[in-house]
Amino acid sequence: MADDVKSRIEELEKELYSKDFKPLTEENVLTHKEISVGESWDAKTDALSLEEAEARKEKRHRMMKKITLFSAGFFFIAALVTSFVWWKGLNVVSGTNINIDISAPLAIAGGEPFDTNFVITNGNKVSVDSATLLVEYPSGFYSSTDKSELLRNSQDVGAILPGQVITEKVPALLYGQENTSKEVTVTLEYRMAGSNATLKKSKTYAIKVSSSPVNIILGARKEANSGQEAEFDLSVSSNTKDPTGALIVTAEYPVGFSFKSADPSPTYNTNSWQIANLAPEETRIIKIHGILEGQENEEKITKISVGTQSTRDERLIGIIYDSVSESTVITKPFLGLDLTVNNEHSPEYVMGLGETVQAVISWQNNNPAPLSNVVIEAKLNGEVLNRYSVYASIGGFYRSIDDTIVWDKRGNPELRLVEPGARGSVGFSFSPRALDANTTSIIKNPQVIFDVQAHAQRTSTSGSSEDITTFASRTVKFDTDLRLGARATYFSGPFKNTGALPPKVDKETTYTVSFTVHNSSNSVSNAVVKTTLPIYVKWLNKISPEGEGVIYTDVNSEVTWNAGRIPAGGTRDVSFQISFLPSLSQVGQAPKLTGDVVLLGTDDFTKTELRDQKPPLTTYLSSDPQVGQNQVTVVN
Repeated sequence: MADDVKSRIEELEKELYSKDFKPLTEENVLTHKEISVGESWDAKTDALSLEEAEARKEKRHRMMKKITLFSAGFFFIAALVTSFVWWKGLNVVSGTNINIDISAPLAIAGGEPFDTNFVITNGNKVSVDSATLLVEYPSGFYSSTDKSELLRNSQDVGAILPGQVITEKVPALLYGQENTSKEVTVTLEYRMAGSNATLKKSKTYAIKVSSSPVNIILGARKEANSGQEAEFDLSVSSNTKDPTGALIVTAEYPVGFSFKSADPSPTYNTNSWQIANLAPEETRIIKIHGILEGQENEEKITKISVGTQSTRDERLIGIIYDSVSESTVITKPFLGLDLTVNNEHSPEYVMGLGETVQAVISWQNNNPAPLSNVVIEAKLNGEVLNRYSVYASIGGFYRSIDDTIVWDKRGNPELRLVEPGARGSVGFSFSPRALDANTTSIIKNPQVIFDVQAHAQRTSTSGSSEDITTFASRTVKFDTDLRLGARATYFSGPFKNTGALPPKVDKETTYTVSFTVHNSSNSVSNAVVKTTLPIYVKWLNKISPEGEGVIYTDVNSEVTWNAGRIPAGGTRDVSFQISFLPSLSQVGQAPKLTGDVVLLGTDDFTKTELRDQKPPLTTYLSSDPQVGQNQVTVVN
């Protein structure tokens, strides 16, 4: 290492003393510039230079002074503007300057009167014009003065002067489920003086129902199989020291619920009960039975309400005291049942009298394990059932003592053991009894309800055997037999007819036209009979009995008989007189006296539109026994 250093030093020394060595040139940092300097002082030039320097300095001072003055002026003006804006801000019209204070109880007992005060303050420097206070209430609020329901209360406040305070009072009653809160929305609509724009300011407040004069408890199954019988238990209890007076309990059933019975029976329809009076702390129980159907995992909600009896309709609630809802979820049964009536799945099937009912019961094992000893029973209920017409498919037995059809492993070996996923079907048919309009026996609102139950044994995961049951139900309703009779007469009827028989060309002959409506089993509403008159037939405006609602429209020559409501087993008649003027072109013919005669009506039980029709009436008077065969065609 030392030898290397020594060698490099020797090389450097040799280079320094070499005759070819070139020293490094020094580079100047600043550029060299030649300047000539005077040999003596020039006083005049120096004086001018001094004056120019002073002028430049003065110019800079004037510029700085102007900038300073401009800045001071700018800040002064800004201060003035700020002060003006701040002062004018007190006069700016703003919704924040309008205040709504609400004075109401935080909680109130149901039915106890209370006042709500709405205090409106105008903090603007200008007036408020055309102010209106709108209060939107949820259900349960009623006026304490006239007991009318408060849904949207509007009060005209009018003008509010600057700084003025106005108080509006609303007396009310509140009903609802115990320990629930009711939120009210308050809105002030107004216009500022000199403006046409409508402004709004809103606020909300809540009141809690601390207690209710009448409480309801609804017991319902949380889960149910489709087609299974459902039971609802209602408990209606008094929560006051005084008798409640007349109450109405109403039920809102879910879609797919078919009412079967109730204990006690409903006072009105199938969903309304009247309770004459509840003594203090008294409780009434209502049990409702029905069939609940729906899709798997579908939620069915049942709502029960109680309140005072409406003064306008005794079947309805006037003031609601309490209401409660419960939900039931449709689950998939272990043994599924599906019922069809004439290939329809509807819970209610409507058909005409005299038709045959074809029913099919389809079953399926939805359990992951086999089902054994399956028994299917279909019980037929209904006065209109023709028991002699009941037919069960192969393997089924009709047990007439209780009108039940039974299928089991003895007639259907496949029901002995049903593997997971296995399916099958059984069927039956029946016909209704004869209930046409010509029979003397009357069965009002005829229907047949068949309740189906399927029983089986299932082995649980623990190895024990358990019984399972599945329910299904269908209702078949039958239309009433609504019949129309139409006839034309000359000698019979309420009118005395005139003119030649047989009718002669260019000579008028009068006839009596009579309509009869027969009804069998169900009441009918909006019954109407219509026909038209030909061009050669004249309306004489004679009707019997008078006041039967027969109208003739000249524009289209239409005769309309508004028969209205016809009760079950009822009959209605009407007659009117017409005039016929034959023509040469009708010689040898029995011309039409009317067009087609059509009867329309609505079955009150099945809600079906009913129709019957008769062909046109002619001068061939088959309904008049006194008219001979040679008196029906036109002669010259």
